[in-house]
Amino acid sequence: MKVLEEKQLAEILKFESEDVISRFKDMYLIEEDEIRDIFNETLKFLYISQIPGVFIPDDLLIIDEMWHNMILFTPQYHEFSKECFGKPYFHHIPATKKEKEDRKKSMAKDPEKARKEYLKKLEFLLSVTYDYLGEKTVEKWFRKYPQEYGKEQLKALRK
Repeated sequence: MKVLEEKQLAEILKFESEDVISRFKDMYLIEEDEIRDIFNETLKFLYISQIPGVFIPDDLLIIDEMWHNMILFTPQYHEFSKECFGKPYFHHIPATKKEKEDRKKSMAKDPEKARKEYLKKLEFLLSVTYDYLGEKTVEKWFRKYPQEYGKEQLKALRK
């Protein structure tokens, strides 16, 4: 497994964008302080996303939304990617059509096996999150966010 450096996280967390915050505030009925916190949590997620196998489960939909929002400010996002990741663009790659179809086939063929495979991926994500970001982050992402920012809650918060 790739090992990440704490000093990189510190650099990533320095990134700020009033444009990203403002656009998110225009989109959702969420207090600005909370939006800034979600932005910070998204930066933390990007940090651990460098590790192969890290993915965005539905529980972290709010982080996915913020990441999409960041990407829309392309010049800023390019600069951020270069400065923090040494790449011209830190990619956000969703599941492909084939991956989704394969997942559906797997679920239909052997739902228990598919569930166990998903739980193994989720366990890896939880482990990486805990190891690099700590217990408070795990609590926030996997207890608070699913309750406050699930699909239905986000629909209700959308302006």
